[in-house]
Amino acid sequence: MSNTAASASVDVVIVGAGPAGLTAAHLCHRLGLSAIVLEQRDGPQRSPAAHAVNARTFEIWRQAGVDMDRVLAAALSPDEAGLVHWVTKFGGEIVGTLPYERQGDEMLAITPTPLRNLSQHRLEPLLLSPELDVHYAHRWIDAEETADGVEVTANGPDGPVHFTAKYLLGADGAASAVRRSLGVELIGPRSLQSFVAIHLAADFRAFMGGMPGVLYFVLDPASGGTFISHGCEREWVYMHPRDPDTQPAENLTSDHGAALVRAALADPGAAFEVLTIGTWHMSAQIADHYRSGRIFLVGDAAHRFPPTGGLGLNTGVADVHNLIWKLAAVENGRLGPSVLDTYEAERRPVAQFNCDQSMHNAFKLIEIPMALGASDDVEESTAAMHATLADPAGRAAVQAAIANQAIHFDLLGLQLGHTYSGPLVLDDGTATPTLDEPARDYVPSTRPGGRLPHAWLPDGRSTLDLIDIALPTLLVRDGSPSGAIGGSWLEVSCPTGVWDDTFGLAADECLIVRPDQHVAFRGAINGSRAALTQLLGSHDDAPARER
Repeated sequence: MSNTAASASVDVVIVGAGPAGLTAAHLCHRLGLSAIVLEQRDGPQRSPAAHAVNARTFEIWRQAGVDMDRVLAAALSPDEAGLVHWVTKFGGEIVGTLPYERQGDEMLAITPTPLRNLSQHRLEPLLLSPELDVHYAHRWIDAEETADGVEVTANGPDGPVHFTAKYLLGADGAASAVRRSLGVELIGPRSLQSFVAIHLAADFRAFMGGMPGVLYFVLDPASGGTFISHGCEREWVYMHPRDPDTQPAENLTSDHGAALVRAALADPGAAFEVLTIGTWHMSAQIADHYRSGRIFLVGDAAHRFPPTGGLGLNTGVADVHNLIWKLAAVENGRLGPSVLDTYEAERRPVAQFNCDQSMHNAFKLIEIPMALGASDDVEESTAAMHATLADPAGRAAVQAAIANQAIHFDLLGLQLGHTYSGPLVLDDGTATPTLDEPARDYVPSTRPGGRLPHAWLPDGRSTLDLIDIALPTLLVRDGSPSGAIGGSWLEVSCPTGVWDDTFGLAADECLIVRPDQHVAFRGAINGSRAALTQLLGSHDDAPARER
């Protein structure tokens, strides 16, 4: 990590040192691609932003070589962050409660790394490591594509610096300068609602009623907003709706923020300190395309979601997991350049699905104030809330509306269930499983396109750890070698118990799994050579390895 960069030639320039950009840098390092990260901020994120890190993101970081012990040690435990509450005021009556995602040990049968809450401002420093070439205080200025690369200009503390790269990744967030320079349009509403975010130093444990949670939705019509725990004894964020026309950002002082917080507390005299105050717009937008030649958009530069679902950070990490192995395969001659077209084809539908679910979650929350009898008049709405909660039938209706939000906080299907199709997936003709709620429901399957199911191996590793980060992995049952000699792949034997019970495959069947741990082929071993040839095209003349 440095604030001074010298001009250089590298394989990949990554603009943006958020979670997506730093994950891309780790993957480049693992795959032997030289990379430099340029970040206009003078250091990692200082205030809370994203906080939900899902199972798939942790799995990707495991494969990318991130120090998982440090990362997981910094996360909140399920005991601290396993519930969502609706309260009259924070510290007042708890009207309803839901679980916040599936975080218990039972999830270890499905993933080696269940979802946790880990604030982005604590996460980013943990994603830094000595092998990454990250330069803060470097603002990207321009990129000019040439026949065989991209000429990149940035402005650092000592003036302009220039880089020659084979590829440029725009991981520079929702206001991406890289995206704007390409003229890429965002499809969807830019501002669904505006908010003020008040970052607090506070110990609010006394307000939690012995039931610690990660989210507290305040129902009081005069002060309604959401408290987000980033460590209940030390740090919180209060999100409050704002009208940009009557509450311009320049008028939002710390005193104003403190007043908003006190209005939402059952004890307005409680001690806290306003650390920062800022504004943001809730958007639901997808870039109309993710690629222009050798320049790619990833993360929030490619998609902007409502926070209702915690999907933004996680979708960005999965973007680069999909892309970087393909860049390496092209640079190493294993795949042709046309494979890079599959990045947008595979990832944009996932972003659209995630965006749609986030929108659905956001709009569905309106059912709760409706059940409370809310109107445009604050005084009438306050009276209606108290009258509704005092009436057993009214209270039951409110609690039913809260219960109806359950999928919003149970998105395992979105974490682990997305699938790909196209030239890097060989359809085996089986039907796509029908799920009652695709966002919630996840059924482990070896069907091509989906993530390889996790199971624990006798040596304590996961089945996901069998998959090579650079080459397609040909998985066979112990004692059933493929005989597919020659080719750019790695053959790996899987223990019979896992093969039979978790994968449900016969001894004469095999799987071909891509470096991003998604199944590319399922079928007879004697068809594996033809399948590999089809997947690799003409780039199959490297010697095979076995493990």
